[in-house]
Amino acid sequence: MEQLIAEKSNRINTVMLRLLLRTQIVASNIQHSGGEVEDFARLASTLMDDPAIRNILIAPDGVVSDIYPVEGNEALLELNFFYRDTVLGNVPYETRLLTAIAKETRELVVGGPFDAIQGGQILVGRLAVFLKDENGNENFWGIVGITLDYSKVLNGVGLNDLSIIGFDYEIWRVNPDTRERQIIMDSDHNQPSNTSYIEMPISILNAEWYFRILASNSWYNFPIAWIAMIIGILMSILVAAVVQNAHELKILKDQMEKLSNADPLTGIHNRRYFMDIVPRKMERITRSGGESYIIVMDLDYFKSINDRFGHSSGDMVLKEFCLRVAGTLRPHDIFARYGGEEFILFVSEISQESVLKLAERIRLSISETEIEMVNTSTVVTVSLGVAPAAPNNKLEDAISYADESLYQAKSENRNKVVFYGLAEVV
Repeated sequence: MEQLIAEKSNRINTVMLRLLLRTQIVASNIQHSGGEVEDFARLASTLMDDPAIRNILIAPDGVVSDIYPVEGNEALLELNFFYRDTVLGNVPYETRLLTAIAKETRELVVGGPFDAIQGGQILVGRLAVFLKDENGNENFWGIVGITLDYSKVLNGVGLNDLSIIGFDYEIWRVNPDTRERQIIMDSDHNQPSNTSYIEMPISILNAEWYFRILASNSWYNFPIAWIAMIIGILMSILVAAVVQNAHELKILKDQMEKLSNADPLTGIHNRRYFMDIVPRKMERITRSGGESYIIVMDLDYFKSINDRFGHSSGDMVLKEFCLRVAGTLRPHDIFARYGGEEFILFVSEISQESVLKLAERIRLSISETEIEMVNTSTVVTVSLGVAPAAPNNKLEDAISYADESLYQAKSENRNKVVFYGLAEVV
């Protein structure tokens, strides 16, 4: 039961952080433009790629000035997150508290679920943005916010699997408004109050939730469980040695297979794994009539990073690059190191428009935030070439076309996305 909680808690954390970290991209854009928000709708639209995201907003001095999408969220425009009484109604205490914490700590914070002004229950993320003046002093600019449909977020982590295998669950928190216990999500169980359970805390940024698991039935209530236990003990005595040897061999085999398919520096897949697994996926896509694409990525001026800062810093850049890219991908996307500072990505069940948004999101995730190295930090950019794969092209052809697009991006000042066959650079 503790293992189940740990696995589901880790999944909740991963899904939540992947969605909430989109605020950092918007904040970086504001900081690099000196507080001038240019084409906010275009930037926000590239980040709205998950049905759990309701909206993304910016609030200079805490007052909402822009929100995407506007439709359905008009009630939030001109809302002041710092004050309770406004012409638009009361701002919930938790929203005001989160805004104050974000400004005070200068860190990304999360709150909810609570009732939204525009209806329904939501989770919200808040990130304070600070700008440096000519004297190097940091001044508060405002807030970047993201709103999530919490039921869609949690439905995507497979909590219903627990009920299938015989466990009830409950996720709860202490509501900061009422200081009472608030059920966030549960399996609608009707367990007696004295039912044994396991409970562990989940920390998501500043938020503290609690995850409880209860067994639907006690094993000793079933006579067949006693019979099975006795038979199991007898059988285990007879085959213990064989099972132990087989288990050790399997562990060794799994370790060797994992090592042979992983890049030793970054931990992502290596070229051999990519070239072995992707053709099989392309065959299935061709039969089903879906779409797939190859994205080839190359870090700009990477040799100069090694020359200036040393190979240890270069390794740190490669690792951080892989972490940021992996944070934008879906579970079934195949990401691998193709060689040196060149990486390759296979994405399927996605449209041309969406793959271009994905490539642009990767580019922004790298270029908009400095990468920490040994005793210093630097801005790194990446060039990307995109080309159709199955059912239009074989893998070797798709990689070749993506390479051509990459070279075009490199020849046009780098830090760009180029789609094969399009005259215009994205």
